[in-house]
Amino acid sequence: MTSYDAQTALDAIRHRQEQTFNAYVRHASSRPYLVVSVLGLFALCSSFDLPNPWKTAAVLVGNALTLGGLFVHQRRAPVRRKAVASEVLLYGVVGVALLVLFWAVAVAAYFLGLPARHTLAAAVTALAVVLASYALRPFVETAMRRNGHC
Repeated sequence: MTSYDAQTALDAIRHRQEQTFNAYVRHASSRPYLVVSVLGLFALCSSFDLPNPWKTAAVLVGNALTLGGLFVHQRRAPVRRKAVASEVLLYGVVGVALLVLFWAVAVAAYFLGLPARHTLAAAVTALAVVLASYALRPFVETAMRRNGHC
């Protein structure tokens, strides 16, 4: 094997790694799965304002959307990989921040005397999820590239 052959093989490997990385990022940030997860989150969070039979229905629909969307998302992934600790930490911090946002808006709506305070908080949180998914995409890509797991 000549040095040219070795360099060509390395270039081909790097090209395939980049294709794999792009496929993973494209699938992870696809809009249909984002819409389904946001709808599930909204249904779950706004269910606090509903009376009992509707509350149960909203929780079931929210869980079905969220868990069903997650299952379909994982099954249709063209590339599978394990998340590293820095990604899991980032997702955990974002999840806690969204939970704090939800309850902060709900408590503020309660003190302002607004009706359907959980529905308002659910809408604000769902909008924050959409904004966070677009704003945090470069950070997630950087974390995945730095760890070299794609």
